[in-house]
Amino acid sequence: MCSLERARVLSQAHELYSVATVQGEQLAQVTGRLRFLDELPAVGDWVSLTPTDPPLITAIEPRTSCFTRTSPGGGRQILAANIDVAFLVCGLDADFNPNRLDRYLVQARQSGARPVVVLNKADLRPELPRLALDVPVAAVSALTGDLAALHHHVQPGETAALFGSSGVGKSTIVNRLLGADRQAIGVTPGRHVTTSRQLIPLPAGWWLLDMPGLRELALDATAGAVHQAFAEISSDQCRYRDCRHEDEPGCAVRDHVDPARLASYRKLRREQAYAERKDDPVAARAEKERWKKIHKAMRKPG
Repeated sequence: MCSLERARVLSQAHELYSVATVQGEQLAQVTGRLRFLDELPAVGDWVSLTPTDPPLITAIEPRTSCFTRTSPGGGRQILAANIDVAFLVCGLDADFNPNRLDRYLVQARQSGARPVVVLNKADLRPELPRLALDVPVAAVSALTGDLAALHHHVQPGETAALFGSSGVGKSTIVNRLLGADRQAIGVTPGRHVTTSRQLIPLPAGWWLLDMPGLRELALDATAGAVHQAFAEISSDQCRYRDCRHEDEPGCAVRDHVDPARLASYRKLRREQAYAERKDDPVAARAEKERWKKIHKAMRKPG
């Protein structure tokens, strides 16, 4: 019986996986058993590999973190596995979108990775926007090569991933960190240059996952992840413990937080609750009963 080798998935193309081993980079396939179990590797996974030709991936190690999204056709799509730091990249140009950043932050919280907001193109905006976030924020400029702030958040041996929409400068950041023009760079915002997920070992001693720009990040998160991403919005002082800060009486939040942040919270919370009810009839009935109690309380005098 042949001994198995530990390897890490660097990228995937169709049914072939590029994996890093002690012998170097190799192409591998998955066994029929994994296909039967519908358990396929994701970029970032640690796997067991047979020393055959071609090598076969026989098992996937338990993941320490998992960045996912809801697939357009339903179900869950794994975007990356075993990520220690999620760099949420925003461009400080006309494409800067705080609501999009909130969505990425919720998903990063859900994944189990440490989120860090990266404000790229800082050379274009002397005054940085004020963000009501309880996570680290790093201002960088990939154009000028000022990326020192990123290294403060990743330790040698750890894995970081770049998440963000197309055009925010992720590929330029990768090239600067590598010291070589490995990734293609585009000049048109909204046009995808990186087309597949690629895990890259860096000279600094940590791994970097370059993600394609996501046109849509359908939320795949729990209510707890949404609440955690909006730490300044709490139900502790509200009349109802599960207050959504919408039409409930006795809400202590609506008039005391930034309206834009509250609107973003409400949107993501509604999306998360809808997805939860769609998959869980019990949750749907509980939501219906909750609103019955609220409407009944609103009809009471005083």
